[in-house]
Order: sequence, then structure tokens, then C-alpha cells
Amino acid sequence: MTLAAVFLLFATQAMEHYHRANTLFAEQKFAEAANEVEAALAVDPKLVPALTLKAKLAMAINKFDIARACLQSAASFEPNSYYVQFLLGFFYYVDNDFSKAIPVLERARILKADDIRTHFYLALAFEGIAEPQKARALYERTLELETAAGKPSAETHVAFGRLLFTLGEYDASEKHIGRALNLDGKSRDAHYETGRLHFEHRRYEEAAAAGERALKFPGAGTTDRQIHFLLARCYRKLGKTELAESHLAKFHASGTSLRR
Repeated sequence: MTLAAVFLLFATQAMEHYHRANTLFAEQKFAEAANEVEAALAVDPKLVPALTLKAKLAMAINKFDIARACLQSAASFEPNSYYVQFLLGFFYYVDNDFSKAIPVLERARILKADDIRTHFYLALAFEGIAEPQKARALYERTLELETAAGKPSAETHVAFGRLLFTLGEYDASEKHIGRALNLDGKSRDAHYETGRLHFEHRRYEEAAAAGERALKFPGAGTTDRQIHFLLARCYRKLGKTELAESHLAKFHASGTSLRR
């Protein structure tokens, strides 16, 4: 067997392991997927798809050091892959390292100018370093790209609406939050933001109702702690002391947490 044939055989074996790992990952069989990823990388340590999949598996179980190493290696092997650059930038964003996320996501945007996720996470990252106007422009561009693709997202409208709320542009914020609810009536984040808007306008009954709805829906964004605090404020304004104290107690009991 020639050397070229040996390399081809190894490459084929590595890709077979990777494809099995990817299928298992889609089926949420993470332990089995991890085994196949390791088998792929044992054959070819520079197999970028396997490195990125290993990184996603590591992030899922909060092993961020492993994810960082895999994505940095992948980016060094394929510096012109927008997907690899996006994943690395996304990783830095989730790791709350916004100053590192921004240049990597900017490179991903250069490599693929119409990628919706890249624009969205760039907007979030600029918010993270207190650059609201840059974030605003990126949210607007994200919405344009979603419209062009026929893929409107409640998540984008909520994020943009939240930024506008922070800037004191309540009417504009309400427009985007309303759009988010039209797209996803079970959005915990959108119901919570609706409650905050009602509270700001001193519509305390409506704010409390929105907060109670938010509690009913699952979601990884808005925490129970945030909702309990909003409800405590609402019920205090309404003179419903017992309800206010109940939610305030739940607020204090929940403790703080770092949300990635």
C-alpha cells in the first residue's frame, strides 16, 4: 500500500467516526458521540469538524477549557472558515469575554456577510462592552437578514427591544416585544419584557399579569429570580403586600447566578 493510500484510509476512517459522532449528537446521545469524536481525532488530530463537534460537546457540560482549546486549534487549521470563526466568537461571547468575541465575529462576518447568527451575537457582544449604538445597527441588520431569509426570530426582537428599553425608547421597545409575542406567544423573555414595559408606564395590573405569564413558560434567558423581583415590585405598587412579600422572599431565596 502506498503512502498516499494509507493517508486516504486514515482520512476515511476519521470521517466515518466523525459522521457517526455527528449523528449521535443530533440524537442527543452525547456520551456515545464523544467516544466517536475521540476515535476520529485519534486517527486525525487536525480534523476540524471533529474538533468543532468536540467543542460543542464540551460546552454542553461546561468544560470550557476543552472547548476553547478545540476551537482555537480549529481556527488555526482553517482560518478562512466562517463557521469555525463564528463558533470561536460565539464561545468567547458565552464565556463573557466580549472583547475577544468581537474581532473573531467580525472576521466571520467578513467571510460570510449574510450570516444571521454572526450579526446577532456581534450585537450582543457590543452590548456587553457598553457600545449600544453599534449593537443597535447590528440588530437592525440582523432583522433585515431575517426578513430577507423569511426567518423572523422572536429572540432577535426581544434582544433589540431590551436594548431600546435600556436606552429609554419605550415605544420602540414595545413594538419589538409585541412582534416577538406575535412570533412566539410562549416566549418567557417577551412576557417578562412586556411586564417591565407596563411597569415603566405605571400599568401595574398589566405588569403583574405579564410577569405571572412569564413564570408559566420555560426558558433559558430570563430567570425566575428576575420575574419574582418584577412581581414583588408590581404587587407592592398595587398594595397587595402579602403577594409582594411572597415574591420578594422567592427572589432572595433564588440567589444570584452567572448566566452564560
